[in-house]
Amino acid sequence: MNRLIVAACAALIALGGAASAPLAQTRAAVATGAAPQLVNLPRGTSFAVDLPADARDVIVSNPQVAEAMLHSPRRITVIGMTPGETDAVFLDAAGRTILSLRVRVDAGTSALQDTLSRVAPGSNVRAEAVNDSIILTGTAASPAEAQRAAQVARAFVSAPEKVVNMIGVVGSDQVTLKVRVVEVQRSAIKQLGFDTQAVLGQIGDTQWLLGNAATWGVNGSLLGGITGGVSRDTTKNYQMQRPCIGPGWAEGALCPFTVDGPEDAPNWDTAQPGTGPGSDGLNKGNATIKAFERVGLIRTLAEPNLTSVNGEAASFLAGGEFPVPTGRDREGQISVEYKPYGVGLSFRPIVLTGGRISLQVKVEVSELTSQGGLTIGAGTPSSIGLPGLSVRRSENTIELPSGGSMMIAGLLQESTRQNIDSLPGMTNLPVLGQLFRSRDYLMGETELVVIVEAYIVGPTSPGRMQTPADGLRIAEDAQTIFFGQLNQAYGSPAPTAQAGAGWQGPVGYVIE
Repeated sequence: MNRLIVAACAALIALGGAASAPLAQTRAAVATGAAPQLVNLPRGTSFAVDLPADARDVIVSNPQVAEAMLHSPRRITVIGMTPGETDAVFLDAAGRTILSLRVRVDAGTSALQDTLSRVAPGSNVRAEAVNDSIILTGTAASPAEAQRAAQVARAFVSAPEKVVNMIGVVGSDQVTLKVRVVEVQRSAIKQLGFDTQAVLGQIGDTQWLLGNAATWGVNGSLLGGITGGVSRDTTKNYQMQRPCIGPGWAEGALCPFTVDGPEDAPNWDTAQPGTGPGSDGLNKGNATIKAFERVGLIRTLAEPNLTSVNGEAASFLAGGEFPVPTGRDREGQISVEYKPYGVGLSFRPIVLTGGRISLQVKVEVSELTSQGGLTIGAGTPSSIGLPGLSVRRSENTIELPSGGSMMIAGLLQESTRQNIDSLPGMTNLPVLGQLFRSRDYLMGETELVVIVEAYIVGPTSPGRMQTPADGLRIAEDAQTIFFGQLNQAYGSPAPTAQAGAGWQGPVGYVIE
């Protein structure tokens, strides 16, 4: 049978893959014969075949993939239904093969290609269909454009995993993040208290007790300062005594009042200090004043710098890790997990068009504290004390240009505690009431500010780099002994510095 070209080539028209969309007919060149010929047919399009002889029968192996419609004995139309592959064989009246086709139906990509050309005009992204999946190839100007192309392609398939993203990025941007974490803590403590104690009584019987002491209910105890007062012991008083006359007594010696004998003299005209009536601990009184005041200021400053490739995460931690028991193994040994604390930073940059940077920034400032701590097995030799953790954390997603900065502030915390102890009925006296009151006052303020700066950077030459050890020279023994120097020079001018411009003299990281 002669070979005959029965159709002319035409452009394939895809309708986005909708089965119910109007069919777009395609004419292509085929050669008659028994050898199968491959025909790629987008889903939702048709393929017209003009045969050289009358066809009596058409056999399609998988009607769900493609259908064949016989318009006349010599005009047949093949319609792509669903992605897949099937065979179509055209037979004449004698049962001989007029034409054999291998029809491959895939997802239509013409509409997707047009959409990609509009949303990413500066990129060279191509969409290819394989069965019901789409493969994206070519190059994109940035990872953001490649991500947008993949998002557009997912709208043309039934499931997101059917999009294979093989787009290459022409140049991957690197982002350097400079962060300044500044925390200021202010505290004020004022403690003023009066302690009074008095015990008055007689021999063997207590008559009256008086006591007033400061409890320091806020801070628990007096934290420092000065303590002063006066104490009085009234068990020492004046007692009558008389001189003793007789053998064995020196001239002028004093006899106790209880001495009784023939040698006692009748003169009772002297009185000297001695032990009088009362028991130990009685007839005593003291008054004490306790005062303390403290004002504290703590500043925490950290300036971490991180560099990450576009789309990749980076993290930083300046602090430490403390152990936390998490359980016991089969042998009874305690398993431990370490938790970080300190100044932590993590971020993930995404470079957008126009040099803008989208950042997911997480900043955390934490410290160990006794508040909120836990003791496991208290009172036993194997007890474990776990500290608490004071945390100030901020998570933000921001967008800024290269070289721009943004401040994250408003992380304020203020606490005030005050306690007053007083003697009932005496505290409201205008002046003397202060002597019967004790005050314990504590105030704390914390403010945290985070400044974020992002830059799109590129590599540089090694000669422009500088380290803190550049130009370091250790001092000699004579310089250390007589002048107390540890080094002769530390640091050097920047490698790019020019003579006569900028700073002059020994500049660097540390100058002595």
